Amino acid sequence: MPRGPAAGNVNDFGAIEPCTRFCTPRPGSTPGTAWPDATLRVSMQGPPASVQTDAASSALATSGTPGDWDALLSWLTVPRENGTVALQETADRLVAWLASAGLEPATIVFTAHPHALRLGGLVALLGCLLYARCMRSARFAAALLVALATPLVLYVDLDVGRPIFSALHAERQVHVSTSIAPSGEATQTLIFAAHYDTKTDWLDHAERAWVEAAAVPVTLWMIAAPPLAQRRFRRLERARVFGVAAAPFAAAGLGVLLFATLTAGAFLPARSPGALDDGAACAAALRLAERIAASPLEHTTLEVLLLSAEEVGTQGARELARQRYREPPARPTALVNLEMLGAAAQLAYLADERFAARRHPASPRLVALADESHRALSAVPLERARGGVTDAREFLAREVPAVTLVSHLAGGASGRGLHSAADDRSRIDTAALDRQLEVLEDLARRIDRAGL
Repeated sequence: MPRGPAAGNVNDFGAIEPCTRFCTPRPGSTPGTAWPDATLRVSMQGPPASVQTDAASSALATSGTPGDWDALLSWLTVPRENGTVALQETADRLVAWLASAGLEPATIVFTAHPHALRLGGLVALLGCLLYARCMRSARFAAALLVALATPLVLYVDLDVGRPIFSALHAERQVHVSTSIAPSGEATQTLIFAAHYDTKTDWLDHAERAWVEAAAVPVTLWMIAAPPLAQRRFRRLERARVFGVAAAPFAAAGLGVLLFATLTAGAFLPARSPGALDDGAACAAALRLAERIAASPLEHTTLEVLLLSAEEVGTQGARELARQRYREPPARPTALVNLEMLGAAAQLAYLADERFAARRHPASPRLVALADESHRALSAVPLERARGGVTDAREFLAREVPAVTLVSHLAGGASGRGLHSAADDRSRIDTAALDRQLEVLEDLARRIDRAGL
């Protein structure tokens, strides 16, 4: 059984193209836009030897060699945001590193909307300001329509993944993967995933949490205020007057805060290098692939999946999961997602993965097996962390068992300063990465023995 598809991707005519050409538009199309029929594509056969040679030689000098943390982190701790050339260059380097390690890389092409969140913040601001104007001018029916339409449009575009305003700009991006066949008969598939894109925000995860928490009650207030303005409640007259009079100001304030949370980061001069989020995890996933390739699992196909477009609403994982798991996989499959590795040796798991209107708990089976590996190698249990929004949610939504593992620091300190210039190489402890890599390898072999 082959270890996985070779470097390259499939064009519309079934021919193999070098991975380094994924960002080239179709002849006759407008540069910077997606192909009209762009869908997920994955190479299923090897390209000519010259393609592999060209792909590896183009970036090998700066990609480092297997087994070297510093060389890997030198190009995984620089800004590589969606929609930039730096992201494309990182994909090429990932392909080159896998080839230099004797692995067979594949690229999975999909259509991304890299400015979705930035546009979302602008839509929220304009919607809230329009609402405030309608309320101040006593156009209560129009205000109610705006209060209902604005969150609905944001929900459909950013959470459901049906482009509305984000359709203004689309382009092709790629995931990079490699598969390692077992030494015996393959009976299950285990995926280790991390995302290689970065994002720069004005607020970090902790700072923006209170903005997100305030959005729901303020939105409900905005919806309730227009009907209240047109009805009289004798016993609630004072509360009614206050609620109606203050609603425009609350709406405007919410719009400004959502713009600051989603959009303002685009204007910051210092960009996030993405060291903890998620360069260190990508490096660990590559090193894990190297180790498993040297001593394959017995009955488990191991896939290392390096995802793009996580930082724009998990778009990349959503498209991948939609294509792969329209039907249940032919054999048991599970995903271990890696986030914020290298901050501390101890690991934790995210209790659940969140969408706006639903949550998916982490796989109990994977959590139990990860806890066994963690206890075996560190003599302490795997800590439980609050839920989050990561690529794992898209797999859980398709009923693929998944869990996200993160570095654990008391008080959630590993989550501070992310999406900012402070998330640089100095935050990564390579000794901690070594210990976490041991846990990840033990987990892979434990799952191989115990089964999913």
